[in-house]
Amino acid sequence: MKAPSQYHRCPACKQGELVEATRVKTFAPHGTPVAVELRISRCTACGAELINAEQRRENLRRLQERKSAYGSLLLGEEIVALRKKYGLTQQRAAKIFGKGLIAFSRYENETSYPDASLTKLLKRAIENPSVLKALADEEGVEIPLWQARCSDERAAKLVPLPASPESALLWARLRSEREPAHPKRFEILTAGVPIHTEKMQLSGTAVNDAFVEEIRVS
Repeated sequence: MKAPSQYHRCPACKQGELVEATRVKTFAPHGTPVAVELRISRCTACGAELINAEQRRENLRRLQERKSAYGSLLLGEEIVALRKKYGLTQQRAAKIFGKGLIAFSRYENETSYPDASLTKLLKRAIENPSVLKALADEEGVEIPLWQARCSDERAAKLVPLPASPESALLWARLRSEREPAHPKRFEILTAGVPIHTEKMQLSGTAVNDAFVEEIRVS
């Protein structure tokens, strides 16, 4: 299916033309109105409103710019992002943070805003996933995507070879020797986990070169 921007006629009514228009969305952090003008495409016949890919990117940029008016408050999108990152429903997220479902929905839609203590807790959970896990465990709430996000975090921390010129040279030599005579024992650090080996045939080993962080010899 084509993006709305590629239609000349409205895909809803098949009668009118889609024309560029704007819609204003107003937020009220700290009780102060913040208006954001969003780009849309509107049908001249039925009035249907659509957003194409280009408009969506521009609207996200415009929405992000309002952050300067929020001070310590979180954007509704930031709260939604935290919840969706870990596969949580609004109901589960509300239980984790000790709020009702309706209240949490309002925080995401910005019809109301979390108080200072909850805002701090949400920020801590965003910055440090272990805080979210501890709160969820305390409330007996399962985090569906916890293991997947932990794997993402570990992969993001992997340091490409070489960590140092010495490690690079040693790794290259060890990989080229079927039965390394020296060193007799060495330790490979991959994702922070040591793999100990003695006279290991490294050619064809499952250890990925790109994931090797350091080699220690003994």
